Amino acid sequence: WLDKAGVELYIDTGDGEENKNIFDMLHSKKDQIEADFGDELDWDRMEDKRASRIRKLTGSFGLKAEEDEWPEIQDAMIDAMDRLSKAVKPHIQALRE
Repeated sequence: WLDKAGVELYIDTGDGEENKNIFDMLHSKKDQIEADFGDELDWDRMEDKRASRIRKLTGSFGLKAEEDEWPEIQDAMIDAMDRLSKAVKPHIQALRE
């Protein structure tokens, strides 16, 4: 992880079954979510854990990067988080209805 930067939606409501149900619902919309995001995502149900996650590693840089690379890394992470948020938000809102 020290050589990677990324963004993720970490699904943890405190209830393992609810987390898996949310993940499964989002995963059922994988094609649409990835199309809206603009790239493939890492879908990790984390079977042995209470939580699940959807993430995107933004490149081969991270904490080991030189300080002068940080603005570029931050811009890539901001862009990825904005796109991830926009891609999953409508589906999460649909859960609340």
